[in-house]
Amino acid sequence: MLYKLLSNTSKKDLFKHSVVSLTGMGTYGERLKNLGIPVHFLNINPGKPSFASFIELYLLIKKQRPHIIQTWLYHADLIGLIIGRLSKVPKILWNIRCSKVDFKYYAKTTKLFFNMLSLLSRFPNTVIINSEAGKKFHIQAGYNPRKWEVIPNGFDTEIYKPDMKARERLRQKLGLGESDSIIGMVARYDPMKDYSNFFEAAGRLSMVFPKPHFVIAGKGMNKTNYDVMKMIQQHGLNENTFLLGERDDLPEIIPSFDIGTLTSSFGEGFPNVLGEYMLCGVPSVSTDVGDSANIIGDTGIIVPPNNPEALAKAWLDLLGMTPEQRTELGLKARRRIVDKFSISKVVEKYEKLYLGMLK
Repeated sequence: MLYKLLSNTSKKDLFKHSVVSLTGMGTYGERLKNLGIPVHFLNINPGKPSFASFIELYLLIKKQRPHIIQTWLYHADLIGLIIGRLSKVPKILWNIRCSKVDFKYYAKTTKLFFNMLSLLSRFPNTVIINSEAGKKFHIQAGYNPRKWEVIPNGFDTEIYKPDMKARERLRQKLGLGESDSIIGMVARYDPMKDYSNFFEAAGRLSMVFPKPHFVIAGKGMNKTNYDVMKMIQQHGLNENTFLLGERDDLPEIIPSFDIGTLTSSFGEGFPNVLGEYMLCGVPSVSTDVGDSANIIGDTGIIVPPNNPEALAKAWLDLLGMTPEQRTELGLKARRRIVDKFSISKVVEKYEKLYLGMLK
């Protein structure tokens, strides 16, 4: 989202951006540099904060003298607030990208860190959040900022779009026929994504629907993942499940899906992947997490988290449609994203916020 925001800034004569990564280059460092934006890397090792890195950040901010610091995610929120205050930056914004967090899956210090942020939440000028569900969760957790600003994620409507040739290409590559059904999911291997729910539902569907195929892309979703392979074997899905691993060609893969899926059980704020499915003309089935229901509207199906029976039934309902009916539903989904969540509209909201703070 940061990359999309910076690459679509319309008022380039008013804003000069600079990005600081607390760690290394990551996935988007080089892409941000290619936009002509200065990118600085502090190379902090996770769990091992470096005092020298904090001094480096302080000196960098003092040199650049920004009008606004906008931090992204919890660790940056804390560090940005402290260093921003010390270097006397006029305006500090926090940016939260999730909703309910299940702390049992994380280190014990994560909960302490979260509680500290809730106590400090009245100090930034504004807290931006990308979902109403996330705002509600953080208020219940003790966040009490001066101002909330809900800005959803935005989408480039020309990168993700329907593509019948992509549908044909992937099926040929996987050895599938043109009429074979594909249920797809794009999600990294992580407890919040609840792959146990996905595979149990897939096993249930396979017992009542002839030869559904499941295509999964995401970091850690490959045959070397023992836990994933165990779930696949446990539910008898060896012959109809395809693990693609982490991919950088998703706009060419997603249009091949008949149904897009998100099975997260917690943590989601505004799931990007749902918008990407929908822009590709793919109807979606999602668990009721974050703002998923608001994203999908009446163009897909929402099911309860941790309910494989409901998930399998939702898949079956969509597969029971004719191809023409699914196509029409998918095009309706695309129109919904274009109308409500295009990147140009979201960028406009960020720019309006920045200018309003500095008026």
